[in-house]
Amino acid sequence: MKAKVAVLFLAMTALPAALPARSQDSMTMTTPVFGQIVSYQLPAGFQPSYEEAGAEGYIQETVPAGETVNDWSQMITMTGIKDAEGHSDMLEGAAQVLAGHFQQACAETFTGTSFGATEINGLAGLVVFLGCGTVAPSEEGQEARSETAVIVYVKSAFGYVTVQWAERGPPVATRPEYEIDTWKPRLAQLLPIRLCDAVAGEEPPYLSCNAKP
Repeated sequence: MKAKVAVLFLAMTALPAALPARSQDSMTMTTPVFGQIVSYQLPAGFQPSYEEAGAEGYIQETVPAGETVNDWSQMITMTGIKDAEGHSDMLEGAAQVLAGHFQQACAETFTGTSFGATEINGLAGLVVFLGCGTVAPSEEGQEARSETAVIVYVKSAFGYVTVQWAERGPPVATRPEYEIDTWKPRLAQLLPIRLCDAVAGEEPPYLSCNAKP
C-alpha cells in the first residue's frame, strides 16, 4: 500500500554486518525532519516524486524514473513520525499498526514477519516484512495486484523514522514469502541509515551528517 502519513501513525540480528556492500551508483538522501537530519541511500534509477510535512509526520516518496506515486512498480518511502512519549515498545507498536492496515486490504493472503529488534548505526531498530498476495482495486480502472514491502524502523529523538522498499506485481492466490535473495540486497542498498542532530545554519547536503562513519 502507498504509505501515507496517516497510515504510518498507525531482525535481522547484526543486520548491517550481514548485508552485502551497496552499489556505488546510489545517491545519498539527506532530509531535515523535526530537528534531525535523516540520511539514507537511494538506489540508482529512483527519483524523489512526492513530499509532505505536517505537524506530526513527514513523508518522502521515490519511484523509478518514468513512474509516478499513483502508478508504480516499486517505491521507496521515508517517513518521520512524532511520538513525544517514546514508549520502549514504540517501534513494535508502529509495526503492528501498519501490519493491521495490510491485513485489512488482503485478509486471506496477508503475511507479516518481524525479524526482531536490531541496531541501526547505534540506534534501536526493527525490520519487518509485510505482504499481500491479492489487493483488490480501490478505484475504477485499477487492477488487482500483489504488494510486498520491507520496512526498517529506527528510533529517533522525536519519535521514529521508517525507510520502506515496496514492490507491486501481479496478484497471487497465496501468501507472499520473504525471498532473501531479493530483499537482502535491497536492504543493503538503503544503508547506511543515519540520524544526526541538525547543525544551526548548515545547508544541504548536510556534510556534518554525511561525514560520519
